[in-house]
Amino acid sequence: MTTELRLGLIGILCSALVTACAPSPAPTAVPTPRPLVPTAVPTRIVTLAPSPTPLPTPTATLPYALAPLLGNWLIDLSVQLREGITFDDVRFIGTLIVDVGVNGQLSGSAEFYTTVWQPPCVTAALDPEPIRATLSGELVPAANSAVVAVLRLQPEDSLQVTTLRLACPDFPEGIVVSEPMFWQAMRAADLLSFSLPLEIGIVRRLSADLSGSSGGALYGTLYAELRVSR
Repeated sequence: MTTELRLGLIGILCSALVTACAPSPAPTAVPTPRPLVPTAVPTRIVTLAPSPTPLPTPTATLPYALAPLLGNWLIDLSVQLREGITFDDVRFIGTLIVDVGVNGQLSGSAEFYTTVWQPPCVTAALDPEPIRATLSGELVPAANSAVVAVLRLQPEDSLQVTTLRLACPDFPEGIVVSEPMFWQAMRAADLLSFSLPLEIGIVRRLSADLSGSSGGALYGTLYAELRVSR
């Protein structure tokens, strides 16, 4: 090996040793991320006032003791038409069911059934359904601590006819008459509204001449009786 070659190898080895012993470069610092702090929002605490307690609705003070009157009452109403042109005795028998409410108001219903009498003839009422009405009204105070029921009848059908059959010895073939006589008679006698004390056992009787008050639609006399019970 020549002297030049040895010197070259020695130079390479020295260069490698210098490189190996040289200090490593310092690592690059990684910045720490800044923590995210939320923006503060001002908070206002409001205390709500409690809702006012609703006051109870005052109950009307009635001028009479209502408790004994509450519930259902019965008013039996008998209407008799006498001395008509064709029939001498037609009767309508019914019961008014009256309910007394806590405010003194009256409500209810009524049904009437028809019968006819005329001896020695054979008679019959041919209506398949009763005559119906609804009731309304109110209680009012009267003298001597009495309480009066003021009632109004509202016909379910003010034109409902009453159909009657009559067969007598002198015309055995008979006749049939259909007329709205009940409500005509009640209107003529002013019985679509009436008043009477609301007390068990009370009876009221009245009569009315139908010949003039019905405008010629009816003839004869109306007799009525009202009787209160429970």
